Amino acid sequence: MDKKQIISDAKAFFDRADIKAEFERDLARLIEIDSVVSDADGIYPYGKKPAMALDAALDMGKAYGFDTHNYEYHCGTIAYGDKTREVGIVGHLDVVPCGNGWSYPPYKLTVDGDKYIGRGTEDDKGPVLIGLYVMRFLKEQGYDLPFTVKLIAGSDEEVGSSDLAYFSKVAQAPWFSFTPDSEFPVCIGEKNIIALKIDLGKLPECIADINGGVVSNAVPDVATALVKGYDSLPECDGITLEHKDGGILVTASGKGAHAAMPETGINAIAKLASYLGKNVCSCKAFDFISTAASEYLGNTLDIAATDTDFGYLTCVGSMIRYDGASAVMTFNIRAIPGVGEDSFEDTVAKAVSKYDAKVTLVRMSKGYHFSPTDAKILALNGACSEVLGVECKPYTMGGGTYAKELKNCVAFGAVLPNQYSDSDVGGAHQRDEAIKRSDMAKAFAIYALSILSLAEGLNDGTIS
Repeated sequence: MDKKQIISDAKAFFDRADIKAEFERDLARLIEIDSVVSDADGIYPYGKKPAMALDAALDMGKAYGFDTHNYEYHCGTIAYGDKTREVGIVGHLDVVPCGNGWSYPPYKLTVDGDKYIGRGTEDDKGPVLIGLYVMRFLKEQGYDLPFTVKLIAGSDEEVGSSDLAYFSKVAQAPWFSFTPDSEFPVCIGEKNIIALKIDLGKLPECIADINGGVVSNAVPDVATALVKGYDSLPECDGITLEHKDGGILVTASGKGAHAAMPETGINAIAKLASYLGKNVCSCKAFDFISTAASEYLGNTLDIAATDTDFGYLTCVGSMIRYDGASAVMTFNIRAIPGVGEDSFEDTVAKAVSKYDAKVTLVRMSKGYHFSPTDAKILALNGACSEVLGVECKPYTMGGGTYAKELKNCVAFGAVLPNQYSDSDVGGAHQRDEAIKRSDMAKAFAIYALSILSLAEGLNDGTIS
C-alpha cells in the first residue's frame, strides 16, 4: 500500500472544486437545523429537530448511492459495502443550545477564509460529514475492502447517549469503530464516569437556603447561601455579601473547569462552606463540604487511586441544593476502569458515615481501555502520524465520548491537537463554534488512510 499516494489522492479529492461546493452545501443544510434535543414528540424520541437533522443526513447518504437505515429516529446508518464485518464511524447530529454572544448566526454556515462557523461545525456535524465524504472517496476510488464501512449518526449524544443504547439493542455493533468526536491521535481509554449524591441532612436554622453549581460535570464557579439571624458578616476575599430577603446573601466565587480537569478550577461550593463554617455556624455538613469539595482526588470519600495508563482518579463536588430538610451534594467522579467498581458505593458510604451522611449511586458509565499495541490501534495511530508528519502517541482521558457507549469503539479526532493547529476558533459548546477547512482536510486524509490500513491489516493477517 502506497500511503503517500493515498494521502495525495485523498487531499486531491477533498480539494476538488465540485466536492468542496457539495461539502459546503451539505454542511450548510445540517447547520441550519437547530437540532437541540427536546421532549419526545410522537415518533420522534428526541423531538422534531434532531429528527430533521437525521433525515437530512440520510437523504445525503441516499443521494450519494449508499444504503441507509433509520432506527426509529434514535439514530441512522449509511453503509458502503455488503460485507458482514463492519468498520463504524460513529458521530452525532444533535447539538447543545447556541447560547448568547455570537458574532455570527449560529444556525447558518458562515465561511470566513479557512473557517467554517456555526453550531455543530466541530461538534459533531462537520466530522460526521467528513465520514460521509470519506465513504464517497473510497467508493469513487473503487477500493475492494474486506469490510463494510458504516456511518452511524446519532441524535442524543449531548444529553445521554440513549440513542446508541437503543442501537445496541436492535443491531449489532461493528467489528471495530471510531468516533470523530474528540481529538487526534487515538484515545485508547476513557475513565468511568460516576455520579453520586450525598445527603447531608438538615442544616442549622440560620441557613435558609444554599445553592451551588449549575451542571454536574463542572467545577462550580458560583455558590450562594441565604443566612438568617445576622445583622452583618465579616468580609472575605472571594465572598460578597448582600442584604436580601430578610437575611444576608453570601456569594462565593470560584473558577469553573471541566470535571475531567478539576486541577484548573477553584470550587466555589468549598469556599462557601468554609466561610459559613468559620463565620456563621459550625456543623458536620460544612466540615464535609469544605473538605471534600476543596480537593479533587477523592481522599475524603476514600476512593483515591492512580494508574499507569489513566493517571489519577478525579472527584468533583459539582452541585449542592437545599430544600429546607436535606442538603444534597452531587459529585462527578472520573474513575479508573476496573478499580474498586464492585464496592464503590459501599466504600463511599463508609467514608461519609462519620458526617452522618448518606450516599446514592446515581449512575456509573463504564469506560474502556485498548492496548496501545493492539494492531487496530497501531493502524489508526500510524495513519495519524503519516498525515501529520509527527510521531503520534495514543492517550487516555477523563472525558467521555460516544466511544464508551458502543462496543469496540475508540475516540479518534476529528479535531487536531493544539500543537498541530492554531486555536483561533470557537470550540465545541462555545459561541462562534468553528472548524478550519485545512484541519478538516487533514482529518479526511487520516480517516481515509486509517480505513485502508485496517483493510490492509486484515488482508495480510496482521489484524484479526
